[in-house]
Amino acid sequence: MKFGLKKMLPVLAAVSTLASVICSADDMQMRNLENRVSALEQRRGSNGMINPPARPVVRDGNDLWVQAEVLYMHATEDCLSYGIKNETAAVAGTTVVDGRVKNVDYSWNWGFRAGIGYNLPHDGWDMLLNWTWFKAHETKNEKPVTPETVLATLAATQGGIPIAFPSAKGKATLHMNLLDLELGREFFVSKWLTLRPFMSARAAWFNRAFKFRYSSDSTKLGGHDHNRFRGGGLRGGLDTQWGLGSGWSFFGDFALSLLYGKQRLHSHQDISSGARVQHIHNAWSAVRPMLDLAFGLRWDHLFGCNDAYRIRIQLGWEQTSLLGFEKDMNFMNGTLPGKFAYNSGDLAVSGLSLQARFDF
Repeated sequence: MKFGLKKMLPVLAAVSTLASVICSADDMQMRNLENRVSALEQRRGSNGMINPPARPVVRDGNDLWVQAEVLYMHATEDCLSYGIKNETAAVAGTTVVDGRVKNVDYSWNWGFRAGIGYNLPHDGWDMLLNWTWFKAHETKNEKPVTPETVLATLAATQGGIPIAFPSAKGKATLHMNLLDLELGREFFVSKWLTLRPFMSARAAWFNRAFKFRYSSDSTKLGGHDHNRFRGGGLRGGLDTQWGLGSGWSFFGDFALSLLYGKQRLHSHQDISSGARVQHIHNAWSAVRPMLDLAFGLRWDHLFGCNDAYRIRIQLGWEQTSLLGFEKDMNFMNGTLPGKFAYNSGDLAVSGLSLQARFDF
């Protein structure tokens, strides 16, 4: 028994020592944390904030700013096919399809964005009202040489209406309007890095018209698909600025929206005799996600008497995507009336933006 107790004494001493070390380490860690918090509090700004606001405020100003942007963008949309250029002559009694699908691709076009902002007196918050407008259009023609033909992909295949033509034309036009009301706060997280989280309300209007026409010596077939989405919802994101010095910096912005709205489709097709072979309306409620991304280079400069004004110039690349926008109806064939399937695709607008901003 005595031998066992003697054997246990070193173990008990070691356990006691280990417990003391752990407690000391915990105390040291707590003191270290308290010291770091105390040091952080000592580095607070004059307003007592741990993350002081980073927005540039001009002296004796009205806390207002205006901004304008020139946009040079390229819209892309899935499923804008208007024909198949068939490069193999048909064999008697059979239909041979051997060719390439012809699509309408939007050209690069101009747009603009304009906004007005106000620096709130509370906690370094700011508000911004922004309006974005963009319009894109493109026309494509196909006139293959015989025996090549264009097979109609959008025409209603009904009795007496050809499915192949010697020429075809497709045209698409897109209008985009976005209205955003943001509430955000820009603050320092280091000497050269600022963040601006924000929440906003967004209203969106998208109108896309897709026209197509097929022609032969005896028959002409034309149609028009009109796709509209109008909705509104919440938008949240984060603006970042990575300082370089002398007023120069990189910026990177991200935002995600969920828009509740109404999608409306209107489709009609007519033949040369004047008869309307198809006239369809469809409308339903939907929630569409939107994604906004931007990255670029900016320059800020305070000027005037006692820094009474500020100017900002920035050049960047941005992308806006509306997921699930492409929902045109494709009718199967004339033997199954009322049978159709939806396209499934997205709409995206990408390109350059040049902004000028003035604070006063």
